[in-house]
Amino acid sequence: MNRRVIFGLALVAVGLLVFFLVTSLNRSPSSPAPSQPEYVIALDAGHGGKDPGSSVDGVTEKDINLAIVKRLQTLVDEQEDMGAFLTRTVDVFVPLEERISRAEAAGATIFISVHANSFTDPGVHGVEAWVDDTRPDGDPSWVLAAMVVGAVSQSTGASDRGVHSQELYLHHTKMPAISIEVGYMTNPEERELLLDPDYQEKIAEGILAGLRQFIDWTESTPE
Repeated sequence: MNRRVIFGLALVAVGLLVFFLVTSLNRSPSSPAPSQPEYVIALDAGHGGKDPGSSVDGVTEKDINLAIVKRLQTLVDEQEDMGAFLTRTVDVFVPLEERISRAEAAGATIFISVHANSFTDPGVHGVEAWVDDTRPDGDPSWVLAAMVVGAVSQSTGASDRGVHSQELYLHHTKMPAISIEVGYMTNPEERELLLDPDYQEKIAEGILAGLRQFIDWTESTPE
């Protein structure tokens, strides 16, 4: 092989090397893999599928719960440090313990179950929260419940009926977990509000505000 051929091959090799170097430098960097948000909020739309919950004058609780949870999902996902996980996204029955296991598998750090209330007296109205009776005084769930109820009451103007305790499936998890009753379907005026998309948005905004208060509290509370 003569020198001219060798020189030509060398020039081609150098040209290819320069081309690949320039191409790699100009190539856009690959997008980093999405990271887990600091706080994964499990949003549990109560009831679903064969379990309608309360039903009053053709209004079904399971539908109200899911509508509010989906609005709340949007608000939570807009937060830089939060991400929402829904235990159900459609009208389907999910066993109670499975709701917890799904949330924990998703890495949830806070669990909020959304419900609409009912009572024999149609005059009863307002928002309230429930904590399972295995939680001792001072458990973060009590703090979360009080903050969420207060914020929803402030956002909607509904009466604050406080925080209560009873046996709940929420005892299957150690994470802060509450059930929020956003209003009484058996109260005609409140039932109409619960069907109003604007009012549902106010409820979602209130729950988010309570969540933000709780997260600020946890971050400022020494372990």
